[in-house]
Amino acid sequence: MAKPAPATLLLLTALPIARDDDCACPQPSHPAPALQPSAALYRQAEQVYAQALTSDFTLLFSPAALQGPSVVNRAAWQRWQEFAQPQPLSQPIDALLAEQTLLVPEDASLQLPASLPETLTVWLHITNACNLDCPYCYVRKSSASMSEVIGLQVIEKVFRTAQGRRFRRVKLKYAGGEATLHFDLIERLAERARELSTKSGLALDQVVLTNGTRLRAEQAAWLKTNGIRLMISLDGIGEVHDRLRFDRGGKGSFARVSHTIDDVLLPQGVIPNITITITRQNAAGVAEAVRWALERGLPVSLNFYRQKADSAEELAAEENALLEGMRAAYQVYEDMLPERPFLNGLLDRVQFGAHLHTCGVGSSYLVVTHEGAIAQCQMLLEQGVRRETNDLLSLVQEGAIRNLAVEQKAACRECIWRYVCSGGCPLETYRARGRWDAPSPNCRIYKTLLPEALRLEGLRLLKVNGYL
Repeated sequence: MAKPAPATLLLLTALPIARDDDCACPQPSHPAPALQPSAALYRQAEQVYAQALTSDFTLLFSPAALQGPSVVNRAAWQRWQEFAQPQPLSQPIDALLAEQTLLVPEDASLQLPASLPETLTVWLHITNACNLDCPYCYVRKSSASMSEVIGLQVIEKVFRTAQGRRFRRVKLKYAGGEATLHFDLIERLAERARELSTKSGLALDQVVLTNGTRLRAEQAAWLKTNGIRLMISLDGIGEVHDRLRFDRGGKGSFARVSHTIDDVLLPQGVIPNITITITRQNAAGVAEAVRWALERGLPVSLNFYRQKADSAEELAAEENALLEGMRAAYQVYEDMLPERPFLNGLLDRVQFGAHLHTCGVGSSYLVVTHEGAIAQCQMLLEQGVRRETNDLLSLVQEGAIRNLAVEQKAACRECIWRYVCSGGCPLETYRARGRWDAPSPNCRIYKTLLPEALRLEGLRLLKVNGYL
């Protein structure tokens, strides 16, 4: 039974877990706003989004919040309302409201400071080969793969780059094609990365991206022993998945994926992150896939794949299909309401924790081709640059992609959600709009679903704290 809301002032919040997908989502590292002396006057922050969750609790979200939203009870809501007139911080709840940037100094402006990323994320394109033939895959298939010599050389240069640029962490993503076709190479590169992590003092995070059809028990045991995470692509349940993810003979792969998860990974304690790519073709089946994953306690990341529409009518029909499918998936989340944080997986390329760029292209992200060339993004594998250097980032700071800060996009400057979606994927925007400073083609979807995603996090906070 849910406990009653307290009469004393209460604020609930949590730091959302960073999402795992096929990009380098930002991991904001700028410091929390410094609280000024108690004599300074504070006021309500600009553009705070408020939503009633129950008769006793309200969700509040500041665009500049470094964490996710907050949930306040009636007493805390009333105290926040008092700051419509600037006044000093005088109660303990005031400091909490200020830490969530719900209160700001009287003369403060809503502008996010630039920050230095702490993590260098590197996509290692292990191979062009794959045992599936998914129709939307952007990799030009061949039998070519990365050699151990090239792989080890790259790992060395990655750590030199990270040290030279003063990153604190290295994140390696082993991908393809199907990276597990060369699992022995992954093992060797991961071993060397751990050695260099220990030697350099840099933290290390490693993830294998896979279609989930080939993993064996001994490989799962190795992943578990070495703390290497797994991301599995799942586009639906049964026939829905098989329609989009099939081998060259046309045979679907869902049975193999479900066997891998249920019979190989979970018995060994390996909890994969499920990434669902949503298209108009599978949108109606997303809710069923989310339920299947949540029943197994698996984290989920929802992503979009959209082809350029030929007409406004086609674009609207596609958007409506995606919105309908996403809302059905959100209803599954509400029905099951996992206690594990899930907010950052609810919407394509969206990350809560205020940030200026959707991804780390040009500043903290590298893609290494199977030949050892360096590219800005995995969508531009064929534009890799090969030049001898110990600073790999220098090869991609100037390239085809202009990764503008969201404040450089005129259409985004006044949007309450600008520091959440940060304007969307820059390359996708350019391909759809023909301009780097244009709003994302997913803009309407973001504006429609972000309030609904925040509501789910608010309900989760109430459940975790025993108020629901």
